[in-house]
Amino acid sequence: MSANLADSSLQTPPIIGGPREHELTELVGIDVLQKMQDRFAALGQVSVCVCTTGGELLTRPTWGSRFSKMIGTSPIGRIELDDHLRQIAGNLTLPAPLVCLHGMTLYATPIEHQGRTLGVIVVGTRAPVWPPKDTLRATAAAYQLDPEDAIKATKEIDANIGGTPEAAYRFADGLADTVATLYAQGARIQRQLTDLRTVHELADMLSGTFDLQEILNVTVNRVVKVLPVKACGIRLLNERTGELVIKAVCNLSAEYLHKGPVLLKNNPIDGAAFAGETVYIEDAPNDRRLRYPDNARREGLVSGLCVPMAHSGKTVGVLRVYTGQHYVFNESEKDLLRSIGSQAAAAIISHQLLEESAESERVQRQMTAAGEIQRRMLPARPPRHSALSFGCVYIPTLQVGGDFYDFIELPGGRKSASGGDGAIGVAIADVAGKGLPAALMMASVRAALRNCAHDEKNLASVMTQVNRHLCRDTLIGEFATLVYGVFSPDGRNFHYCNAGHTAPMLLRNDRLEELTEGGLVIGLQPDAHYDIGTVAIEPGDLLVMITDGITEAIGFSDEAYGRDRLIDSIRRHRGLAAEHLARQILWDVRRFVGLAEQSDDITVVVAQSAI
Repeated sequence: MSANLADSSLQTPPIIGGPREHELTELVGIDVLQKMQDRFAALGQVSVCVCTTGGELLTRPTWGSRFSKMIGTSPIGRIELDDHLRQIAGNLTLPAPLVCLHGMTLYATPIEHQGRTLGVIVVGTRAPVWPPKDTLRATAAAYQLDPEDAIKATKEIDANIGGTPEAAYRFADGLADTVATLYAQGARIQRQLTDLRTVHELADMLSGTFDLQEILNVTVNRVVKVLPVKACGIRLLNERTGELVIKAVCNLSAEYLHKGPVLLKNNPIDGAAFAGETVYIEDAPNDRRLRYPDNARREGLVSGLCVPMAHSGKTVGVLRVYTGQHYVFNESEKDLLRSIGSQAAAAIISHQLLEESAESERVQRQMTAAGEIQRRMLPARPPRHSALSFGCVYIPTLQVGGDFYDFIELPGGRKSASGGDGAIGVAIADVAGKGLPAALMMASVRAALRNCAHDEKNLASVMTQVNRHLCRDTLIGEFATLVYGVFSPDGRNFHYCNAGHTAPMLLRNDRLEELTEGGLVIGLQPDAHYDIGTVAIEPGDLLVMITDGITEAIGFSDEAYGRDRLIDSIRRHRGLAAEHLARQILWDVRRFVGLAEQSDDITVVVAQSAI
């Protein structure tokens, strides 16, 4: 036939009911099948159609010649072709070829995918020699056609177009393979789209909940819905015990769930999953890697798959699925299960981070409140005394710290019984450790000191009682350094005890004296002995008390601020008022360290004798 006979403008409506939706045409469009069929018919001068295994047309027939079209589209020809298509499509191994439409021989080849016949390509060929005109006129009459027009149509066939029937049949076989390949590609793309849609829908569902158990329940139920499996379970790792704890299941009995503990180190399947592998279980009841195979047998579990629940390099658990019969998972199913496991892991980790963030915020609020409480424990302002002036600075590294200082007005207030100035107790301490534990210990030291300080004439007794109190309340390795001293009411004597603290420095003119009399740090030995030191205070004397956060402050050169720089700072600024002097010492330290991060609290207390 000429090429224009395959043009859609010359096509007639299909013989049987018209093209319809079918498994094949869902993935290989009818328009694609039609174009391939039309070009094949034009190339081989043969008639072609694609139909179901029941003989129902999926494409419009493409006719190899005008003569074949005239007969095939006639009322009688339609019925005849319909019957022959049903016969050959339903039985591809007929013992003899089918011949219809006045000498058209039909050949059928299946379109197959994974052992299933999706459709049939039917090719009609004619012998190159036409019968006499009288025979053609009789045929035309039988099909109710114009005899002369039918004879004329036979003369339009070009004998040089096409080839042998065998060549046409081989081409039809190749065309069937091509269509099957297109179908397989479409199936693969559709499966990938379905998997992506499943993962996307799961991500939407998981992102809509902040409840961890709901996340896990949604995951296992979704897995059983989208994969050909009987049951699914999620185990999350308890990092403290190493146990894989069952957290969510679908279609597993209570007896199976309580079969016993599952430790990661004792289970090679889960261990391999944690290493990033996808582990296949062919026969669970007889798999030596399983710790509880008898339970799997009673549960009716056969084949299985175990994948890691991992996201951003962190594995939080395993996702297992089981079938009720022997089953081999394909790569697409493995990839889907891994994607679901990863998606669930991301939701779990996100949930954990949210919980940690909420807990961190809660702790932060508590730390802020603790810091405010601790700051209220410090004196609001230095005491007033006619012979002494005081200055102080306290800078904790964290919101709460282990340093503290205190002023205790003795006895019973600022004024003595005679109406003059009373004795003033001064304390500075540094508790071992940082943060909230150190702050709590600091509060304990402060409370003990204030409770015992009424015995201002016997400092040794005060220190002994404070030490014993702290020994009762602390563990091994918990201690504090403390300097506690009392200025006499006239401010001319200072009685003190140094319990392992950085020595206070008394500056008189150019002479510097360190106050070291005392004993062991408090909180270590309940029977520790403490000596008392006494120094006279002369007009113009400076007493500077610090914690080691001053001398041990580190600059960018990894060098400590040290005692010599501190002494130099005191001497350079000795003419300042006590409050300004304390702050100037702090600023000198800050200039030295710059932006280097510090790890210790800073406390400075200055007592200045009036001239």
